[in-house]
Amino acid sequence: MENSIIFTKDSIEKINYPTAISECERVGLEFKHKIVYYNSRFLRDFIYLLKDDEVVFLEELFGPVFDTFGLTFFTFENNFYYLFNLPINPNYTIHVFIQEKDWFRFPYWINTERLASLGKLAGEISHELKNPLSGILLYASMLKEEIGEVPTYQTWLERIISLTERCRMIINGLLTFGRPEEEKREWVEVNFTIKKVYELLSEYPLFKNIKFNLKLQTNLPQIYASQGQIEQVLFNLFINAAQAMKGKGEITVETFFKNDTIVIKVKDTGPGIPSEIMPFIFDPFFTTKEKGEATGLGLSICYGIIKNHGGRINVYNLKEGGACFEILFPLLTREALREDAV
Repeated sequence: MENSIIFTKDSIEKINYPTAISECERVGLEFKHKIVYYNSRFLRDFIYLLKDDEVVFLEELFGPVFDTFGLTFFTFENNFYYLFNLPINPNYTIHVFIQEKDWFRFPYWINTERLASLGKLAGEISHELKNPLSGILLYASMLKEEIGEVPTYQTWLERIISLTERCRMIINGLLTFGRPEEEKREWVEVNFTIKKVYELLSEYPLFKNIKFNLKLQTNLPQIYASQGQIEQVLFNLFINAAQAMKGKGEITVETFFKNDTIVIKVKDTGPGIPSEIMPFIFDPFFTTKEKGEATGLGLSICYGIIKNHGGRINVYNLKEGGACFEILFPLLTREALREDAV
């Protein structure tokens, strides 16, 4: 079996949640999921349910929730579980059990693995498309100048140019997400950068009815980063928060230093993020906005930039309402700075 599936006993051991692989087997008139492998975390949590040398079906332990593909949930012994059922092939399925109390940590784990692959793919595709798009834009612009004052043709060419420029904007966003361009890094004052972005955005109509609360720790250590990219992250988070509140509410920005880490929190008073979309919030092209209103790249670009700086970005809903994006920048050691300079 190990040669016929992607996941093996060794590979599921690397998953930080109780995980089992099952084989679909007909039992009477029903199909059930017979446990063939499980990791040590599954054993730790459910050891009292397992029996030596005896066939055990997941349905007999937890109930009929294993035929649903993708995400589902169930309650077991007064604990709420999220359950991922991922078919490996027609016969085998992998099941990942996540208790409700661990749910907020799960998106970061799965995003780390998944976005690394998506980022590489996005970067390669974007690089291949960038040159042809530049050619289309160049020749359309030349044709527009040569064709003369023919209103219909001029309108068509303007549409071609406009749509091509939009494609190029998306490609640049993908490149930033997949392979953030190396910009000059320098010592950056986080609080100064936050105030700079705030002052720029406060004049926009979208922020006219939004109150900014800045709770910035004084004497905050500097970070070694790209000034432009950090500004881009803050732009995206502030605009995202304002749009979530439909232009009316409060944005609170906090900074503090703890355990050799600089923390930036951007909180809003919007409706929060539905739990069902939380795992996908940093995925490229994922958006809850109407078609044409957003590319769905803003938060994925933030993720790529922060990750490229050795940091982390988390998101969670606040008990009092609204959402919070939390950025963590570890302070670089002298050794890390020397490696960066090579």
